[in-house]
Amino acid sequence: MYFTFKKMKKLLTISILFLAIAFSCKKEKVEETTYKPTPYSIRVPAHFPIPEIPAVNPMTVEGVTLGKKFYYDPILSSNGLTCSSCHIANKSYSTPLFINSTGDYISVPPHVNLAWNPDYNWNGSEPKLDHLCIADFGPDFFDTDMDKLVLDLKAHADYPDMIYKAFGVTDVAQLTHDELKQTIVYSISQFMRSMVSADSKFDKYFDHQVGFTASEQSGYMIFMTERGDCFHCHGNPLFTSNDFRNNGLDCTPQGQNMGRYLVTGNANDIGKFSVPTLRNVELTAPYMHDGRYSTLEEVVEYYNSGVCMTSPNIDPIMTKPAKEYGLNLWPWEKEDLVNFLKTLTDTTFINNPDYRNQ
Repeated sequence: MYFTFKKMKKLLTISILFLAIAFSCKKEKVEETTYKPTPYSIRVPAHFPIPEIPAVNPMTVEGVTLGKKFYYDPILSSNGLTCSSCHIANKSYSTPLFINSTGDYISVPPHVNLAWNPDYNWNGSEPKLDHLCIADFGPDFFDTDMDKLVLDLKAHADYPDMIYKAFGVTDVAQLTHDELKQTIVYSISQFMRSMVSADSKFDKYFDHQVGFTASEQSGYMIFMTERGDCFHCHGNPLFTSNDFRNNGLDCTPQGQNMGRYLVTGNANDIGKFSVPTLRNVELTAPYMHDGRYSTLEEVVEYYNSGVCMTSPNIDPIMTKPAKEYGLNLWPWEKEDLVNFLKTLTDTTFINNPDYRNQ
């Protein structure tokens, strides 16, 4: 059979048209699924410093959304535990106590304003938030079966699409287990960085929206002056100096009470711990790294009369002239100080639907 020139021309035209349509459809499909996450800006309160966000894990709307889902999902564990098992909303995303595999009691720090932290854990053993949660996959907490996790994520109705939109990963099975852990932790870290607390009564007072009671005002003055001497380590706005100090808890620190020394091996760090934020401190009992004090009243009394002045490397603030025998606060001053500390409670934060599992 022979084609006439006219037929060949018609056939060629149809072929070109078909290829053009096919290319157009393919192009539209690629454009529809292009990996393009949406930048996310942390809400920085007016009197807060600007947080440093690591370039390796930029904040995105998709990353924060994925991190929140993982934070509350037992899919990550083999025992039903989640991040929220130890970080409870009503306790400012902390928990009363955690007992580790060696039997140590640990007061779990709250997940609040972590975007401003330079290090993590009581002794600063983890310098990066983007690595902090990797240890949770281990036997002490999640005891994760990584092979099962890969299968569960691939079969899930939401995760394949969410992971792609957040990180451009098309198939989690193509990642090594370590890469998958890091990807998950990146998203959880983004979510935790988004958790900002700055709407307490103190913040409203600072912004001239409300006034303090006489007792709260007295406690504020005790806190912010040499009378109580709290402000050196817990100043506004973060209410932490974000450094390590020995506040005289133990005369002869042993075990986990050696603090920062267990990380650095430097004898000058014996007994030093990361200064915790006092934001939402009313909600985060028990107190100190090992939860040895159950109430704020006990904590205030400790600083008033219980500091071990012979503790190695004790912070000079604790032993300033006229402080050798404690603060010597009157009973009503201690009460006022506790009442001031309660003005740091931010109920908007703990009820924020952006952070809660709802």
